[in-house]
Amino acid sequence: MYSTNPQIEFQQIQHLDHPDFENAIALYEQTFPSQEKIPISWIREAILTQKTQLWGGYYQEEFALMSILYPLPSSNFILLAYLATVPHLRNIKIGSKFLKYLIDLEKRESKSLILEVEHPDFGENRELKQRRIQFYQRLGAKKLQDIVYILPALDGTKTTEMILMMISDTNSEKLEKTVVKQLIRELYTEVYRRHPDDPIFNWIENIKDDIIILTDN
Repeated sequence: MYSTNPQIEFQQIQHLDHPDFENAIALYEQTFPSQEKIPISWIREAILTQKTQLWGGYYQEEFALMSILYPLPSSNFILLAYLATVPHLRNIKIGSKFLKYLIDLEKRESKSLILEVEHPDFGENRELKQRRIQFYQRLGAKKLQDIVYILPALDGTKTTEMILMMISDTNSEKLEKTVVKQLIRELYTEVYRRHPDDPIFNWIENIKDDIIILTDN
């Protein structure tokens, strides 16, 4: 178990019989909209096969946070897929503390974190979406310019427009288009289990140039 201070601790939930597995799943279920949620059966399977990491955060030994990470097997990218805090404990900023811990951990392993964040130019709650982007930017996340990333309709209803953000030690100002295309294909196949013939892959071919990594807002 990792401790940031005597009151806050983090640990990876590696087994389905862990005492807080069901707490993490319940928080996941209540936090995210249905069209953005991976089926619980997929999460269980991915934990058993070690294709995903489920984390728990604790405040004074009380369960306070859940997060799901997907290390992508063909690259150094790790998707921060989900992060949620128990509502009555949001004021202790445990989400920020977990991200700082996670960033330090992944940088030591020369990994880069990828985030899918709802695009503020689409749909409702645009101010909230922009605040979420700014939250990640304060922790060092940078946008991939001109990418409107399409999240599959995980409940079969509608897709969601996202932006991709990256937290990395790289000093590069761009990502090669081949790297970006491979990243998106791997997200679709490894995380969301889309068949390569799924039409959702089609927009990837519109990426014609290397992608600028924005260093400002």
